[in-house]
Amino acid sequence: MISVFDVFKIILGVIISVFILFVLLRFATSYMDIGESSRQASIMVNLKKSIEDVYTTGISSDFEGENADLILGYSPPYIETSVASVDMDPVPLFLVPGKGLSIYRNEYDLGWWKFYYIEAMPETGILFVPLGAKERMLPLIGNITRFLPSTENTKAKTKFGIGCNGTEFWFGWERYKFTEAIMPRMLTADLELNLCENVDYFRDKGFRLVTLSEDLKDADFVVKPLDEDIGYVYIRNEEGYAEFMYKNGLDIAALLLGGKGLYDYTNEKFLSELEVATDVSTRESGILMTDAGLNQRCGTKVAEFVDILNAIKELIPKIKGPANEDDARAFALYIKSSAIKYGELDSMGCA
Repeated sequence: MISVFDVFKIILGVIISVFILFVLLRFATSYMDIGESSRQASIMVNLKKSIEDVYTTGISSDFEGENADLILGYSPPYIETSVASVDMDPVPLFLVPGKGLSIYRNEYDLGWWKFYYIEAMPETGILFVPLGAKERMLPLIGNITRFLPSTENTKAKTKFGIGCNGTEFWFGWERYKFTEAIMPRMLTADLELNLCENVDYFRDKGFRLVTLSEDLKDADFVVKPLDEDIGYVYIRNEEGYAEFMYKNGLDIAALLLGGKGLYDYTNEKFLSELEVATDVSTRESGILMTDAGLNQRCGTKVAEFVDILNAIKELIPKIKGPANEDDARAFALYIKSSAIKYGELDSMGCA
């Protein structure tokens, strides 16, 4: 017959065994959590390094792995993950979360200065729906497209198209073929383009639709040009539409890929770097003007270039705030003039 003491020992043994098992399970769970966190941290470190390497070298690459579940969001300059926020400064980054990213360095090239930024994107389709004169809309499409990725050398493709409602012939081209072959053919094609009716079909296919119209249309993302360089972007929201002024294709690309957060961040980075670049180029040009040999041959042109740089510098504080149309138009004009003037200096051997 089992004594009371033996029963007590059995009960105590069971309690101790359960406690030990609980501790072991907690330890194993914690160990697994630590291991998983370590794995996730390692993946994000590798992603950060890949982005920085592409930014430095300009050589595109792919980042493949389970990153789709790790990236909870992107609030420039921070990649939000379940482990921690990854700060990507000083690299200007356009990130669209997804599994299998193409990492591409793009640039805004003015000749005398380049603004580099990274686009990290999964498989993506960009469908332009131009409503209006093709002679007016196609240059705008080209201006937007050059600020989006060229993925000829990566696996995760970004493909472009024009049209909707059965015009499949114009879908599925990467940037170079799209701008160099497809868009010129559009100028001579007998094709009437209307507002996209089967929006859900294209969304399901992974396309981002960009409607271009001089009048606001019932679409999620509308670009309304005012003239060759500036205009407005309207993004549908619960209240109707959010309105943003653009002064170049870079602004439109930022709004398309990341909304207001990326637009604000990119503007701050672009204008801050531009302000430094104008200072540096103005000083360099001043040195050129003091050179006796160059002064006679290039002095006038260099002085004109410096005047343009000074005008840009004066406009930057106004553009950083809520810019009006006149300031945005003047800024875009001076930016374009600076590139043209620098090209003249370079062809004369004065740059």
